[in-house]
Amino acid sequence: MQLGTLTLQNPVCLAAASWQLEGAGYERLGAIFTRTVTMEPRPGLYEEGIWQVNEQTLLNATNMRTESAEILVQEHLPHLLRYGVPVLVSITAPGIPGFRKIARFLQREVGRQIAGVEVYITCSETGQGADITPRFVREATEAVRNELGPAASIVVKLPPWPDHIRGLALGAQQGGATALAATNILKSLHLPDDATAEPLVGGLSGEALRPVALRCVYELAHDEQITLPIFGTGGIFTAGHVADYLRVGASAVQIASGEWLEPGLTARLAAECANLKPEIISTRWKS
Repeated sequence: MQLGTLTLQNPVCLAAASWQLEGAGYERLGAIFTRTVTMEPRPGLYEEGIWQVNEQTLLNATNMRTESAEILVQEHLPHLLRYGVPVLVSITAPGIPGFRKIARFLQREVGRQIAGVEVYITCSETGQGADITPRFVREATEAVRNELGPAASIVVKLPPWPDHIRGLALGAQQGGATALAATNILKSLHLPDDATAEPLVGGLSGEALRPVALRCVYELAHDEQITLPIFGTGGIFTAGHVADYLRVGASAVQIASGEWLEPGLTARLAAECANLKPEIISTRWKS
């Protein structure tokens, strides 16, 4: 996959990478995307805020802890850089000034060390999504692009909204994005077996998200106005799942929930999928 001036060596990438990432094989990945950070830390739950709904589906609590960009730079980034593959920092903010501020900080502190950033587009738990518009995505992407400069790779990760993702993607493209990622987590609710327990409210990831994410990738890849490469992400556990995303138009994939459930999965799939060619898979499918 061509990501701006970068050529990714493998279609398999790690997303939401553990700060304590350990093991062999990660040097085979196409890229490593960090856990999402904010300019200031946001207190909340950490690993205990992730619930396993079924064998391959997770619910991420709404009040998950978010580390600050400063802690990322000082403590975690050197550990991820040691694998020798491109590292992109995933960032989010409540508004355009926030995106501009964190991008400016990263450019000043580690601009030459990272390949770029992932602009994580999401709405607050209390919001209804109306504030996430093509204009907002365009302006957020522009703000980050202006701070990082023309050489940085900017991947815009979009919500799992098949009916609206095309417009959001065009906003990202107009704002100067290098690539798109489809998708992030889906708002959801899980009822524990204990009828007296409070419902678990959060964001769905893993197997249950995969059909929605595949549809989002399909919508983007089959739109003639969208020219950016696409990362598919959501519920990837096997080489077959990787091939499915490439089949519907993705150029590469990101794995997050699968790695959380099975540490080392991403490295193993990178070895299995190193020779997968998206253009060949797409041609066979269309024929």
